[in-house]
Amino acid sequence: MVVSLAPMIEISDLSHIYSGKTKALDNLSFSVERGEVVGLLGPNGAGKSTAVKLITGILHPTSGSIKVASFEVSENLAEVRRRIGFMSQETSLYQDLSAQEALEYHADLYGVPKEEVSERVAKMLDLAGLTHRKNDRIKTYSGGMKRRLALVRTILHDSELLILDEMSLGVDVHSRNLIWNQVRRLRDEGLTVLFCTNYMDEAEALADRVIVTDNGKLVAEGTPDSLKREYVGNYLIEVLLEGLEPENDATWLGEQLGMETEKLSKPLDGGPRTAWIKSQVGHADLPLVIEKLIELGLKVKQAALREPGPSGCIGLLPDR
Repeated sequence: MVVSLAPMIEISDLSHIYSGKTKALDNLSFSVERGEVVGLLGPNGAGKSTAVKLITGILHPTSGSIKVASFEVSENLAEVRRRIGFMSQETSLYQDLSAQEALEYHADLYGVPKEEVSERVAKMLDLAGLTHRKNDRIKTYSGGMKRRLALVRTILHDSELLILDEMSLGVDVHSRNLIWNQVRRLRDEGLTVLFCTNYMDEAEALADRVIVTDNGKLVAEGTPDSLKREYVGNYLIEVLLEGLEPENDATWLGEQLGMETEKLSKPLDGGPRTAWIKSQVGHADLPLVIEKLIELGLKVKQAALREPGPSGCIGLLPDR
């Protein structure tokens, strides 16, 4: 018999209004499957941080339901927190402790068996790349080192669900890549991960699925590739052509190809012209387009595929 496990996170009609009457979430609903990595993407003020604070029980919702591992958060907070590792935007590390001491303290706080603490702490220090600095005070660490330590601290107690709020906030590119690699390793080990981000490139690098929020509402959901194609734009096949007549325009070329041609450069002294042809599938269309152009009697001097962009999340959001 196949046992169907409930999602790790189930959110239904979740709303939250702060005391100043600011509506941070507005009937938000989504789920995260076990073993899935999901990016919660949106601009500042979209409700991402509020959502994770509600999931972790830091805040109480105005209305709606939140379940973690089938436990209703409002009724089973201790069970829920035992399963969650949470890294907030603020690393919340005791600056006068060493990394070794900070992890040992966290292990004690979460009831890690004493006979396992030494091995687990050593593993976390290695994962964070901080073994060589384990006895140095945290206040001497760079911002990236602190973020990496905060990340491994969240999984020291064998958490099932990792929640990361702006994991690479304020770190340099090198530290960001180290943090991303940590998350990939955890994903490969089967952890469920929900992370908040402002950046599509971070979501694209790590997420199986992306949930886009704005003004507290869900506005889009899908894989990074599908969202880029739908909201950022299609692939563009860029070809440099010889043999076009001066009167041939983008509409004519699109009709011949059976594909929308976004633009065709103007003729200049009979020289080659550049066409930009829209494609939803990208690489698979490129050889077909070249073949059709040759059949039309045109010479393809150059051809390239331009992927959808940009990397920022604002371009991803639908028109509001």
